[in-house]
Amino acid sequence: MNPQPVRWFPFFFLALSCGDIQSQSDVTAEPFAVVRSSHVYRVIHGDTLALDLRIPNASTPQTLGVVFMHGGGFSEGQRDRGPHTALLDTLASFGIPSASISYRLSRKGLGFGCTVSAEDKQATVEMAAQDLMFARDWLRSSPINLPEAWAAAGSSAGAEAALWAGYGLAPQAWAGIISFAGAVANDLEVPQDAPPLFAAHGICDRVVPSREGIHRGCNAEDPGAWLLCGGICWADRLTDSGIGSHSYAYCGGGHEICNSAMVDPRLQDALVRWLTSLEDRHLSSRLTHSTKGPFTREGQPCPQPCH
Repeated sequence: MNPQPVRWFPFFFLALSCGDIQSQSDVTAEPFAVVRSSHVYRVIHGDTLALDLRIPNASTPQTLGVVFMHGGGFSEGQRDRGPHTALLDTLASFGIPSASISYRLSRKGLGFGCTVSAEDKQATVEMAAQDLMFARDWLRSSPINLPEAWAAAGSSAGAEAALWAGYGLAPQAWAGIISFAGAVANDLEVPQDAPPLFAAHGICDRVVPSREGIHRGCNAEDPGAWLLCGGICWADRLTDSGIGSHSYAYCGGGHEICNSAMVDPRLQDALVRWLTSLEDRHLSSRLTHSTKGPFTREGQPCPQPCH
């Protein structure tokens, strides 16, 4: 498709699971001139993988582009539908470019639960992360005027792939990683050239644990008992290693945070600052807060237990 200039009017969606359910909210922002175009970035094993670009007509030199992978358990989801599209529209209104990508949904019809071995789960994440790297290669070689530096981002399954691409496959390829309710294998070590992290996670997430825990609440004897280090856990490990990380722990929040955090104006403001400020990216911050109300400074525990 040929790029066409459009005017984006940001709007917000709220979905209760990491799928495609959408509803509009009243939050608005000033329109920003953006060029939108779609491109095939890879054809592999019969799958045609494409990306949707949102390129604002202006940005600051320190601003990162965002390569985003949708959620859906590696079996469903679309690059052009879901709450992530509202997030990317909002980022574009602040001059932040993005590429929302499709990738191989290798678990379609197969599931991703406790009967799927931990080894197969890791292989699934690695395949999706490879597609993310293919998209990054396309962006680097494209004749379109695009940013030099990009952050890998995703929600739920997409966040797991983004984290693996950034800390397992090719840390040097990314200027930052953004995770909405993602995790990495617990035995992954922090690489020396690890990029900074921006992570949001529900403390009571039983699908992808926010700290150390087993994927989907599987029993230890299940084939799918995959031990993970969630977004809050990984942020702590990065900080302990001297790597900048910003984590936002939603007290009482479950896996729905994979979507609701993307359309939370408080998180969006923080993410805009993180993407546009090199200094901010290399600092560390720990914030906890309720699903409503103001942020609580780091060191304050969540007041309610998980049930």
